[in-house]
Amino acid sequence: MTKIKILGSGREVGRAAIAIEEKERSLLLDYGVNFDDADRPIFPMHIRPKDLDALVLTHSHLDHIGAAPSLFISLKPKIIGTRLTLDASRLLLMDMIKINGAYLPYDGQCIDEMLSFSDATDYEESRDYGKFSVTLKDSGHIPGSASVLVEVDRHKILYTSDINTIETKLKSSHKLDSVSADTILIESTYSTSNHPDRKETEKKFYDDIIDVVENGGVVLVPAFSISRGQEIMSVLEERNFPYPVWIDGMIRDVAELYVKHKEYLNNPELLSRAMQNQRIVKNWGDRRKALREPGVIIASAGMLKGGPSLYYMKRIADNERDGVFMVSYQAPMTPGRKILEEGVFEDGNAHIKVRARVEWFDFSSHTDKNGIIETIKAVNGLERVILVHGEFDGQFLLSKEITEKTGLTVLIPSNGDEIELD
Repeated sequence: MTKIKILGSGREVGRAAIAIEEKERSLLLDYGVNFDDADRPIFPMHIRPKDLDALVLTHSHLDHIGAAPSLFISLKPKIIGTRLTLDASRLLLMDMIKINGAYLPYDGQCIDEMLSFSDATDYEESRDYGKFSVTLKDSGHIPGSASVLVEVDRHKILYTSDINTIETKLKSSHKLDSVSADTILIESTYSTSNHPDRKETEKKFYDDIIDVVENGGVVLVPAFSISRGQEIMSVLEERNFPYPVWIDGMIRDVAELYVKHKEYLNNPELLSRAMQNQRIVKNWGDRRKALREPGVIIASAGMLKGGPSLYYMKRIADNERDGVFMVSYQAPMTPGRKILEEGVFEDGNAHIKVRARVEWFDFSSHTDKNGIIETIKAVNGLERVILVHGEFDGQFLLSKEITEKTGLTVLIPSNGDEIELD
């Protein structure tokens, strides 16, 4: 009997972990973490490594890979991902150890051992692990990201992981149209809302930056190290932005990885050109220089929870000539969210009233409500839809709309639930 076990991402965004079980053997799809208010990692439900035939890492965001090394402390299951995902995962996991190492059951050696048991897999290449046949498909989310088609017994199960249905500077849309599957596990991060037109968002972002910079200001763009920072680099480069653009933090390291693995990029020449023309911050002298002249600083971290973006924010917060333009999701209780909602930047015990221009732009790499429904419609032979990676209230409303438009049964499992397919 084939079962799907929800170990994480059930009625929650992030902490992805889905196990497919057949005759006491399992294939694990992602094993990520979320973080509590004190920035301590929250792991998915446990699965015994000795029961695994393989672990698939769909992409390198920590909410999909952050718990994976804990499965490799004693036993060594096979690990599957694209070449770029495996390389970027090493970078992100090593950084996680630097920040959260006291709360983690693994260290850098464990990460190295985990990745030494990896199978770098190309899109559309099928591989067998025990009773499971695995095929990675381009998910359109970030460079190197994958959806997973699993064939086991009589079933075809499509796990979308995170997907996108629009073209961005880094990625084209997912490649899931006309896939055949009886079951789809699909992300529902944006279950009740639709994104604005991306071209309009890019134009407003660029025009507003020009407005600040031409009036002598500096624009800080806090951005996620994986994908979002490089997307913003590319947006500015495409328009031949005539002022200095400084790149700080892990954004630069990931950009180098992307250029190295250019086959995963929608427009590799654009990012390569950005790397040549934009300025890489190499030391504290560069950081001070970046603040002395009108221009843009793209720095991690995207929610201002750490990284060099904090340094810059402290220095521009009180200057109404400058700006801080958010391009990443700002989770509740994060410094970025507090700036957006209250106009206050908290630095330790200091509460700084933000006089700089504050804006937020929707550069999401997740599909929206319409994209979720269109993706479901494009899959052939579906019998059931399973919503994961979303909040329950939105999932409930989305499930009704999916059923109305497709006639399909929609399930919204909680963590710990098991779904029997036979």
